[in-house]
Amino acid sequence: MQVIYKHERTEDADFTLNSILEISSEGFWDWNALTGHVERSHSWFRMLGYDISLFKKDVFTWENVIHPDDYSRVMEYFERYINGEIEEYKIQYRCKRFDDTYLWIEDSGRVVQKTDDGKVSRMIGAHTNIDEIKNLQNNFIEQDNPFLRDKITFENIVDERVRELSKRNSELNEKIKLVEHNASHDSLTSLYNRRMFESLFTKEIHRAKRYSYPLSIVLFDIDDFKKFNDTYGHTIGDEILVDIAVITQSNVRDSDVISRWGGEEFIIIFPESDLEETTKKADILKNVISNKVFSNSLHITCSFGVTSYIDNDTEESFFQRCDRALYKAKELGKNNVQTI
Repeated sequence: MQVIYKHERTEDADFTLNSILEISSEGFWDWNALTGHVERSHSWFRMLGYDISLFKKDVFTWENVIHPDDYSRVMEYFERYINGEIEEYKIQYRCKRFDDTYLWIEDSGRVVQKTDDGKVSRMIGAHTNIDEIKNLQNNFIEQDNPFLRDKITFENIVDERVRELSKRNSELNEKIKLVEHNASHDSLTSLYNRRMFESLFTKEIHRAKRYSYPLSIVLFDIDDFKKFNDTYGHTIGDEILVDIAVITQSNVRDSDVISRWGGEEFIIIFPESDLEETTKKADILKNVISNKVFSNSLHITCSFGVTSYIDNDTEESFFQRCDRALYKAKELGKNNVQTI
């Protein structure tokens, strides 16, 4: 008789469970709220058409694929659940596929662990593809409408017209994307503009509150920029601004948000970065800029203010603290980094 030891049975059970997760059509997820780490089954990536190695294993990956029109509703529902205001987490919304189309999913989950003080420490769940069901429901609703039913009757006659309209819609969508880009980006540096920054800033503050993540911002400007403009002209001044934007983009993470605040001022949002870590990043950026030779053999320096989110901060109090830190850097001789 073969003896099966307990640890062998456990390993077999783990292997069986992992195998089920991998062949299942549902996208399973496992969130560690204390570390922010999220494990996702391969089926989650297959369902949305993404390469398994494409995303970081964090909650931002999930948030970033939610349809913009569904985002606020989903976040409100999620927060109500983890705060104990509702007993069940089950919600339907759209997720972005790799090809930029959207898939209807049903997201269901359950808190499985809490800390001694009652905070969520672990939650598991699954995304289920309900796109076909949703489309059938929508088609049923449309066909139940007499006007749309008549319209459908004539579709075979106007196929060519539909194809033409589809092409025009595609062209229109491209134009809309361009308009949206211009509305949210600075025309000179191609960084986010002030309006877009304010929207993303609010979003990141909500994330910091939701997941208890550190969040920091850096406000910096070019020292004596008016003197460069007056001496060398606005063309050289614009080249300097573009160069500063490129340097900044090259020295931050993809997840960091860079914006042109106005004139010669720039601001960066550093998600999941505390005050000490962000100050080091700002110091590195300061040194890179001061060591670079710009157009006309010019040397440029910048002053930096750094601060981190604290409990009960508003957008205004958070930003004003950073602005005071920048002012302090200017008072202390420029070309330095100050924190508050």
